[in-house]
Amino acid sequence: MAYPVFRYMGLSSSFPLPPWNVVFLQIIFFFIVEDFVFYWGHRVLHTKWLYKNVHSVHHEYATPFGLTSEYAHPAEILFLGFATVAGPALIGPHLSTLWLWMSLRVLETVEAHCGYHFPWSPSNFIPLYGGSDYHDFHHRVLYTKSGNYSSTFTYMDWLFGTDKDFRKLNDSIKKKGEKLW
Repeated sequence: MAYPVFRYMGLSSSFPLPPWNVVFLQIIFFFIVEDFVFYWGHRVLHTKWLYKNVHSVHHEYATPFGLTSEYAHPAEILFLGFATVAGPALIGPHLSTLWLWMSLRVLETVEAHCGYHFPWSPSNFIPLYGGSDYHDFHHRVLYTKSGNYSSTFTYMDWLFGTDKDFRKLNDSIKKKGEKLW
């Protein structure tokens, strides 16, 4: 159903493929747009009524694992799925770029929900990347006080102070020389 919309917005599927620098810049743009839209959508889902009736399905697992990243109420999938397609819908990328973006998005959300902080986790190499420690905290705290609403990068939580409890806990654990989880 989305294909006609993307075609209207400029999606192309013909050769030549776009140059790597165009793909790279578009993917960065998609992450920025997705982070912004997802943050606000996710924060709204943590209001009392929406949490109880929609988002609580996703939070059935206090300790998430990879597959729970996609486990959600159908209304939430549509609502937050908009964040994933907003960037591509704005600029109409090449189909191969869209596929790459969707693959990266799914890999990121599975990694954030996997419950493990691997040595190769992107949060070890990419500044402001949330990762599994960041998202695990979100799943372990009551819905009204959870914070950490960001999707991939943590700048929105930092800007609006919704990660202050996570940062406080993380700082106190680091002072003791321990690991977060």
